[in-house]
Amino acid sequence: MTWKECLELIDADYARLNKRRFGKFGYLITNHSFKITFWFRIGSYLRSKSGFYKLLLAIVWPIYKHYEYKTGIQLPLGVSVGGGLKFPHFGTIIISYLATIGKNCTIYQGCTIGQKDGRTPPRIGNNVTLYSGAIVIGSTIGDDAVVGAGSVVCKDVEAGSVVAGVPAKVVLHN
Repeated sequence: MTWKECLELIDADYARLNKRRFGKFGYLITNHSFKITFWFRIGSYLRSKSGFYKLLLAIVWPIYKHYEYKTGIQLPLGVSVGGGLKFPHFGTIIISYLATIGKNCTIYQGCTIGQKDGRTPPRIGNNVTLYSGAIVIGSTIGDDAVVGAGSVVCKDVEAGSVVAGVPAKVVLHN
């Protein structure tokens, strides 16, 4: 990842916020979603480099971990996440280090994105919304899909589908 790509991802995350009166710096101070994604992007960039960047990572790491503990969002550095990631509410969000998350995804509180059998990584497409308490276990969620609150997804979800229930079943397909 280049520095320019890192800044583009930060800009995409910022663009998803409801901007009322704060600039990027103001949101970095006040908005928990932007705080965690900002430090995630910076930490992931530094983690992918070597040399002097490792010293900078040693400075950024405690800041990132502080916000990870404060928000309850476990998003390991280096996870493949597209721009525009948004956490409208924070708390107990766990994301596997092998997960792949597309662009413009929204993840509400209490969600888990984990591996199946410790091997099968979850893949979340672009423009996906995971509502409160959704659990995705080693599945592929297609683009523009919605996973309902409290759903447990163990099988792949087609693009444009709305799934709900335990286990998750297609409720609506666009």
